[in-house]
Amino acid sequence: MLAVVAASNEVKALLGDPVRVIETGAPLPAYPYLEVARHFSEPAGGVDAEASEHRVDLVVVSRDLGGAQAKEALAAVRSALTNAELVMTGWRCVLLLPVFADATRQRVGVWRALLRMKAIVETA
Repeated sequence: MLAVVAASNEVKALLGDPVRVIETGAPLPAYPYLEVARHFSEPAGGVDAEASEHRVDLVVVSRDLGGAQAKEALAAVRSALTNAELVMTGWRCVLLLPVFADATRQRVGVWRALLRMKAIVETA
C-alpha cells in the first residue's frame, strides 16, 4: 500500500517527494506526514486456499488550524488506493477497500485524519 501511495503525484504534492512516512511517536517530524498507525491481520482462508484479512490504519498528521491540509492529503491517499493493484510476491490482493475515515483535532493546530483500509490477500 505504501508503494502505491508513494507513487501518486497528488500524494507527493501534499506529503513531499519522497512521501514523508513517519513511525508513530517520531520526535520532531516534518508536517504534514503519513504514518501507519495500526496493522491487524488474521487468517481468512478456506479449506483449499490460504488467505488473510488485514486492517490497516493510515493517518495523516498536519499542523493547520482547520484541518483542511490533513483532510486533503488523506483524500489523496484514499484516491491513490482506489482501484490499486498491490504487487506482492507469492500473494495477490483480492479485496482492497476503505472502511472508515475521520479527522480529529489533537490539540490546537494539530490534526489527525484516519483512513482504515481492509485488504484480503490469498496465495497466488
